[in-house]
Formats: sequence, C-alpha cells, structure tokens
Amino acid sequence: MPSSYSTSFRLNLQAPGENLNTWGTNLNAGVFQLIEDALAGAVSQALSGSLILTSVNGATDQARCMALNITGGTGGTITVPGVRKLYFVRNAASGAVIVTTGAGATASFAAGEVGFCYSPDGVNFYRTSTPTDFGGARLQNVGSPTANTDSATKGYVDGVAFAMAAGSLPGQPGNAGRFLTTNGTTASWGDVTVTTSQITDYASDQAAKAAAATKLAVAFAAAL
Repeated sequence: MPSSYSTSFRLNLQAPGENLNTWGTNLNAGVFQLIEDALAGAVSQALSGSLILTSVNGATDQARCMALNITGGTGGTITVPGVRKLYFVRNAASGAVIVTTGAGATASFAAGEVGFCYSPDGVNFYRTSTPTDFGGARLQNVGSPTANTDSATKGYVDGVAFAMAAGSLPGQPGNAGRFLTTNGTTASWGDVTVTTSQITDYASDQAAKAAAATKLAVAFAAAL
C-alpha cells in the first residue's frame, strides 16, 4: 500500500511495511522538517501583483510555512491552497496585501500591518479582529498621531488646543492646580484665594444680603 499525505500540511503518511530501511530518511524529510516549516517557516519576498504559493505533497513548499513576510513592493494578492490553515502576515509593502484561497472571504492587511489570518474551512480567510470595547482599560505609550485617522494622546490634544490659542491662552507647564482668569484683555493663571477679586467672602456676602432683606421687610411693614 503506497504512502498518503495529510490534508493541511501534506505530510508523508507512510503505509505499514513501506520504505524498508529508508523510512528514517523519509520521516525526517517528509514529516519532521515539514512540521518545522509549518510552525516556524517563512516565505520572505517583495510583492507587487499576484503570488500563488507552491504546494507539494511530502516536500518543502511555500504554502506550508507559518509566516508570509512581505518585505517590500506595492502589495497584491497571495493565493494559498484551499485547506484549513493559520498564517502570520507582515506587510512591509506600500499597499495592501490580501490572502485568499481564490474563493470566499479574503483577509486584507494594510501597508505596515502585522497580524494573523485563519481559514477554518479551506475556503474563507478571516483576520484576527481589532478590539472595539476595551472595558475601561487605557491605551498607553501611544505615539503622536501623523494621519487624520490616528488616535491622539491627551498630551497631544492639550498641546494642540493651547497652541491654537497661542497669544490668547497662557502655557500649562508649572501651573498645576491654578485656574484660568482674565482681566478682560489678557488671560493668565491665578491662585484660588478669598482675596482674589473674582471671589467674594461668602459669609460677608450672606450677611449683607440678610441685612438688606431685613431693611426691606421693616420698610414694607412701616408702609402698611
């Protein structure tokens, strides 16, 4: 009975009693080396257009490799065999790289993206999803935005807001805990104190109002 091959990785499945005295060589080249390729192998090349990955039973090929390392080019489409498979994709091309079986859904990686895609049925490819609900967690160590669709840090937004009002608003460094005030012409930072002209003494103000109310009441009673 001749050897057969596994579906996804195309490994050499030797029949009992076959390859007498040579099975070790076949096992090393047709199974163990190919498993290593499937777990850690990479297809590394530039891509500008279309690429159909090679697929060979029981021997080294491109489609079996774990990683698709696109090192440059303008991007394009990579067609892979229609079997269940997980790929790690790095796109260093200037355009998008699309992974497809030639049918069904495709997985697209924009220029500069790195990620995984998976075909559960040998037809459709799906990318690892980008989370949209962070459950209150904060994104930290984010770089300064360069494109209109980039996220922005608090420091960047604060800096831009004050820079846009340069000459009208004072700078922030060294003014933590102070409040923004104006004399009608120029804005500045001030300290919150009871002697500040914008803040009156609450107790005195309430006493003055109470006295005024009493006078009003007495005058009203006298007029009756």
